Amino acid sequence: MSKKSMPEEPLPWNHFWRNRITPEDLVYYTRLIFGLIGAAIALAFNLSGLLGLVGFIIGIVLVVVSYLIPIYILGIDPQEIGGHAKGLMKGLGTGILMFLVLWILVYNFVYYTALAL
Repeated sequence: MSKKSMPEEPLPWNHFWRNRITPEDLVYYTRLIFGLIGAAIALAFNLSGLLGLVGFIIGIVLVVVSYLIPIYILGIDPQEIGGHAKGLMKGLGTGILMFLVLWILVYNFVYYTALAL
C-alpha cells in the first residue's frame, strides 16, 4: 500500500490561514469545533440515558476524527505540530470537555425546563 504524499505546493485555502494561525492552533480549534458539532448532534436527537452513552461515543469519535481534517484536507505536515502522537493529543481533552459541558448544560436548560413546566 502506498503512502499518500503531501502536496509540494500549498493548497488554495492554505493561504487564508497560514499567516493568521499556527498549525498547532488550527488542530486545537478544529477539535473545539467538532466538540460543538458533537454536542449539537446529541442535543438534536435528545440523547439521554443509554442513548446518551451512544451520543458521548459519537462525540469522542468526532473529536478524534477531527485530527484528520487539518492533516489531509488543510494540508498540514504532521512534523509542523510535533508528529502524529502530539497532533493526536493536541486539544483532545478540550474537545471532549467542550462536548460534555455543552451537552450537559444545554440539555438541562432545554429538556429539564420543559419537564418542570
